[in-house]
Amino acid sequence: MPSQNDIYKSNTLEHAGHYNISDVAIITTAGQVANISSAVMEINVYEDLHSNFLSGNIVFVDTVDIVNTLPILGQEYLEFKFRTPIESNYEEGEYDFTRQRMSIFKVTRNRLNQNSEAITLDFVSPEAIRNQNIKISRAFNGPYDDAVAKIFKKSWGLNSKKKLYIQPTQNNFKFITPNIRPSDIINMIASRAVPKTSNLPGYFFYENGQGFHFRSIDSFWFNVFAGELQPHPEMFEYFLSSDATSGLKNPNESPLSQLRTVRSYKLRQYNDLIKNIRRGTFASTLITHDAFNKTYNTYKYNYVEDYNRVSHLEKNKEEFSGYDNAFIPYYGLVPKTHYDPDDTEFSELTKNYKNLADYESARIMLQSNTANLHNTNSTKGFRVDEYLQRRQSILSIVENLELQLTVPGNTHLNIGHVIRLNVPRSGPGRSGDINTQNDKYLTGRWLITAIHHKIDITSQYHSMILTCIKETYGATNIESNKILQLNNKEEGLPVNISNNNEYN
Repeated sequence: MPSQNDIYKSNTLEHAGHYNISDVAIITTAGQVANISSAVMEINVYEDLHSNFLSGNIVFVDTVDIVNTLPILGQEYLEFKFRTPIESNYEEGEYDFTRQRMSIFKVTRNRLNQNSEAITLDFVSPEAIRNQNIKISRAFNGPYDDAVAKIFKKSWGLNSKKKLYIQPTQNNFKFITPNIRPSDIINMIASRAVPKTSNLPGYFFYENGQGFHFRSIDSFWFNVFAGELQPHPEMFEYFLSSDATSGLKNPNESPLSQLRTVRSYKLRQYNDLIKNIRRGTFASTLITHDAFNKTYNTYKYNYVEDYNRVSHLEKNKEEFSGYDNAFIPYYGLVPKTHYDPDDTEFSELTKNYKNLADYESARIMLQSNTANLHNTNSTKGFRVDEYLQRRQSILSIVENLELQLTVPGNTHLNIGHVIRLNVPRSGPGRSGDINTQNDKYLTGRWLITAIHHKIDITSQYHSMILTCIKETYGATNIESNKILQLNNKEEGLPVNISNNNEYN
């Protein structure tokens, strides 16, 4: 008879939503252990690119008053692990909270009847609790990635035993942190860091099922560590459908094929022009001032001009290296077309009429870039001109096209993975050809930025809610050097309502 460990390691997927789980145990700070596996009703685990730590909650029914006898006070530890039973060429594909237990930080009690209570235990990675307990007051000197490694691993920092994957950063900096929490320091560094091996200065510090990560956003869609830029492979492919029965079990499909179906989906974000303009997504002006040298400088950012200087989700290896920019397909979010019919100013720089990326005064940023604050590599200050505008643009862009889908659980997917989504289009003209069935702008490579794992013990089903983003369209955008003519009619000068005189 197979042992519990053999059952857990099995790679036999019986159906979509099938999962293997170990015993679930609560460990008190006094060392007492209580196995609550038979009482558990539901488990939720969350990972998010915008969150520094894993979190979740577990719901169980207490019929033996374990809350008082153990007791459970909200300061315990939780131990369990779960996985989707399929083989993977990448990682083990599991969430293992037996090597590093999760910290319970909140208890909610809901009386069901005279003899039972529903207990909800909210838990988080133990690093998150330590992050609340300590503050760091130190001087750092050197590259930013070295500071992150020390803050994460040293006993005066997060003192973590987990893995941390770091993308190296450029330049050396000296800075002081006066009584600041570890994660706040790392997030501050993430807002300033410029990567050594790629172009986009949008760093994230986050935890997923495989460990902690400190890396730039373009490292998610390109392997920036391989010596040459290689697109990351798509970890999985999903087929979204407008059919109301999509995602239901089909006895004619294999369990692995059923994993690719989508139970429901919705497009949560699809371009907000005013928000993008005000945030400087497409164009901005940065004014830096140097109090030491009594100087200031102005830098302009243009999304269209910058497009071919950075890597993109839909840009392949050939398009990124060796091709003349004129022949590279443009998948950007801004059409290369004249936008305002009442603004007919011609740009000698771009040899075109103004598109949305040409309004550099849409957002004006003022930042200090004072040199010689310290005696170490400080002739350029903190080099805000090298990261601020690009980072602001990419952080806005990753919130621009966002899609949420509910799918069968798959622990082999994590935030930071690239997947392919086939998004159906509406209207006539669809045929058996997949290219006529899909929305050409939304179909393609998407980045997973958040995952909610939900294990329903009662129904024995594991589902996931995936949040995915796309930073370009999946097809080329419009390009035209013609002036936009809408023939807007002049309705007269401003009028003084007191005497009906027109203002000149």
